[in-house]
Amino acid sequence: MSLMFYRFDYGHESVRMEQFSDSSERNLIFALMKSLPLSLSGVALGIALAAADYHVDWKVALLLMTTVAFLHLYSVTGKVEKSPAATKVFLIATIVSGLAMLNFSFGTIFLMEPLVLIASGYMIIRAVRHTEFVSRGKGVFYILLLFGFLAVFGTYYICSHSFGSWPLLLPALSIGLLSVAARTGESRKTLRLAMTSAGWMAMISYACLRMFDPWHFLFLLSLPLFFIKRFSDWSVFAFSVLTGLGFVVYLM
Repeated sequence: MSLMFYRFDYGHESVRMEQFSDSSERNLIFALMKSLPLSLSGVALGIALAAADYHVDWKVALLLMTTVAFLHLYSVTGKVEKSPAATKVFLIATIVSGLAMLNFSFGTIFLMEPLVLIASGYMIIRAVRHTEFVSRGKGVFYILLLFGFLAVFGTYYICSHSFGSWPLLLPALSIGLLSVAARTGESRKTLRLAMTSAGWMAMISYACLRMFDPWHFLFLLSLPLFFIKRFSDWSVFAFSVLTGLGFVVYLM
């Protein structure tokens, strides 16, 4: 089998990460790379919901997605001891992108809100570096919190400088539950079905609480993706994008 190479340049330093012969390392990298859409699902939805309620700066939205993508890649390379230089590259990229995002959003990073967010970002970086609950499919509470509530509410706040009204809990809960379902193994089908059903009901409830319009139910188009034998993180991402798109298009 041929080797797969990824090259990252950092100053005078470069690293070439090979597709390792060790199957556990290779499977870990593959699983984490596959989970990138799941990492972006809550962020994409938070941006769209903020855009449906407020004017959102496209630069802030783009930097949000970029920061989360770099954070995820930092997590991926951080699990492999053979790629310390790549880990450093993605850590620096995450920090630079995150600071630029806060500066565009708040006009400066030297206010209470961005300073609190910087401290929160520091704790998140430490969490993804030193914990493995996502890669091992453990920690239902943490997946629900990070991929659901923190992703949606954090993104919404950065884009709008507001936490919104209480119904926003429903889409955050929905994405969190679907993320848990996507991370749940085939051996726990009952739990997976319960989480998926609850996630869908939460989003349907939110759509009903908004002004009724067919566009608010655009996410129903992703329903077939959840009936396949083993729906993937891409199913949750499609659900998120269609949900957000429906609320944004409704305003046009």
